[in-house]
Amino acid sequence: MGTLKGFPSPPALWLWRAKPAFANAIMGSVKASARIVLQVDCRFVPAMHSRISPLASVVLLGWVIATSQTILLREALAASQGNELAIALALGQWLLLTAAGSAAAGLLPTRFSRQFLVVGGILLGAALFAALLTARGLPRIFSLAPGALLSLDEHVLGLLLTLAPVCLVGGASFTLACRLPGVAPARAYLAEAAGWLLGGVTATWLVETWQPFVVAAGLSVGAVLAVAFLSGRAWILAAVGLAAVAILGQRGLGSMESASLSWRWPGETIEASAYTRHGHVAVLLRAEQRALYEDGHLALVLPERQSSEELAHLALLQVREPRRIFVARGMGGLLPEILKHPVVEVALAEPEAILAEMEIKAADPATRQALRDPRVHILTGDVRSLLRRTTSPWDVVLLSTGEPSTLLASRLLTRESFAEAKRALRPGGVLAFALPGAENYYSPELVARNGSVYKALASVFAHVVVTPLSTNYFLASDAPLSRDPVELARRLLERKVKANFVDEYSLAVLMPEERVQSLSSRYRDAAVAASSDRLPTAYLHDLLVSGREAPGRVANLLRWALGLGFWTLALGLAVLLLVPALLAARGRRSQGPALLVVSVAGFSSMASAILILSVTQSAMGALHHLLGALLAANMAGLAFAATKTPRSGIGLWGALGVGLVVPAFLPLLSRCSTQVPPIVMMGALLVASLAAGAAVGIAFRAALTSGTTPAATYVVDLVGAALAAPVVASVALPGFGLDASCALVALLAAPSALALAVTRRR
Repeated sequence: MGTLKGFPSPPALWLWRAKPAFANAIMGSVKASARIVLQVDCRFVPAMHSRISPLASVVLLGWVIATSQTILLREALAASQGNELAIALALGQWLLLTAAGSAAAGLLPTRFSRQFLVVGGILLGAALFAALLTARGLPRIFSLAPGALLSLDEHVLGLLLTLAPVCLVGGASFTLACRLPGVAPARAYLAEAAGWLLGGVTATWLVETWQPFVVAAGLSVGAVLAVAFLSGRAWILAAVGLAAVAILGQRGLGSMESASLSWRWPGETIEASAYTRHGHVAVLLRAEQRALYEDGHLALVLPERQSSEELAHLALLQVREPRRIFVARGMGGLLPEILKHPVVEVALAEPEAILAEMEIKAADPATRQALRDPRVHILTGDVRSLLRRTTSPWDVVLLSTGEPSTLLASRLLTRESFAEAKRALRPGGVLAFALPGAENYYSPELVARNGSVYKALASVFAHVVVTPLSTNYFLASDAPLSRDPVELARRLLERKVKANFVDEYSLAVLMPEERVQSLSSRYRDAAVAASSDRLPTAYLHDLLVSGREAPGRVANLLRWALGLGFWTLALGLAVLLLVPALLAARGRRSQGPALLVVSVAGFSSMASAILILSVTQSAMGALHHLLGALLAANMAGLAFAATKTPRSGIGLWGALGVGLVVPAFLPLLSRCSTQVPPIVMMGALLVASLAAGAAVGIAFRAALTSGTTPAATYVVDLVGAALAAPVVASVALPGFGLDASCALVALLAAPSALALAVTRRR
């Protein structure tokens, strides 16, 4: 693969590569600063060490763990081929593993807490490196063949192996910090929240395009600095030395990056790699073609000549005078075919400039030649946002989409997306895209998936045509569409278009009248709802298509859970939340309602976090660069509410009220997402994340005031949150949609409210 390019170097490395005199001046300043730090340590730290240093250590540890979480969530997303289900599974396992580390630390002798914390800080950086290497090496660990995907069982186990090192050490470190002399748990909680906020800022706006191993080196330095606040001068010098090693060792970090990426695609040739605001992008060389992967998900094949020819010509032949064409991701071979028609403007929409540059370098010569045509220009940004901002209508909109195997991919195949495309088209304009079909046998899952997209398209456009065979080409317009191969071939001849795979005979094979009508009827009559932003049925049934032959217990459990009805799921969740609360109360009935409120608040907070991420993605596109900010806001709301809300029994009712506000607000926010500016939308989502976290904090503090033990309160909170992440992401959201999932979260507050009312009356 050679030297990786496109990764920003740390600022200190830029200075190191500057002129020698400037570098010497910088090193002199570092030495002088170190000397001042040592003097301050000698004079003032003995008097203030017990109050300031431990809290500063907790802030740094919180920053390290928060940034590490965001990086590992991105790696989990790539390991799962971009499926957002990995985020929910990772968050659930993060909670359980962190609790396990915290519980294990509680068994250690209190008098050695500082020493154990120092060791934990040193091990935290190594644990992060181990986690990154494990995530990249999962295909080799499970002996996957080239191109094979992880099964659900392997994916869950792989997440466990990846997250365990960081979570166990991180959970133990916080518990040990709270046991230090002079450190109150409430202050430590606020200090950790401050660290999480810094981590959210770091992961969202500073290091989102850096190599993960470069970031891991910086976080290792931060972890050692954290323990330096606890151990004195020697550790400060060690931290400076470690920072120098990390800076000077960037070449070694690049080699580690190259080697670990080859583990993700064993036996493949990686031609290019880069990190963008929307995730990791890699170009793999395969014979005469190049495959472009985004977060492990196959996004484009360059070139894909036959399907590109068929899609482009089928769409443009429907329009008598195609002049202005809008193409989403057209580097796969669409552009040269479009320019064979009498067009005057072609806009290529790409998510961002770096990705467009990589696609241009990997494109075939015909596409690169077509890009020099003055009629072609490239737009960067979210496809739906670009269509929304259209000022002059388009004649044809082509969506070069893949299967709706992720929520990000499926958001282009929803009713809302089609409505935005229709508003951007002139009267009589055509929208076209392709989905995998079948030569003969269409499984029920495949009919349901493509049928949900067909119904969404038919709910927006008056006329829809879908072709049969291995690739289904969807054509939609508010004017009648031609299915006559003779007429389409005549238009092809009039425009003097020469194509290798499209002529009168191939058109007759692509669009046989009887099979076209039969397939349309099957899709129209499928017992499935139209896919939409709030009810992503295409994503749900793609999960079922991919899992049709998937072996393993997790796949069987997922298929069983997706078959549950709404009320069955709600009743089962209520029991699962109630039993731990009763067991934790240990016969003390007065504590049962308070613990049940904490359990419900934990479920509501995590469920709201998952739903907020879903709304964010449907409204704003790719999620990577917003993960850190949203999770940090949730943690900050929890910590602030747990330390600043008044100690009052009415806090339990307040927790239920705040927990109901967010799920009641999200459906409205989702419906307004296309009418409000992005900055306003982002602000509203951050406020919702704060409120979701605050519900847990209020419940936690109120429960402790009512007499529950910290251990019991923590356990039921953990059970609720760990249950919410996989259930909402893998069952409720794809199965019932956003509105029903929010109703489910709100409904679960009823048993705890009833228990509180009965207890208060007694």
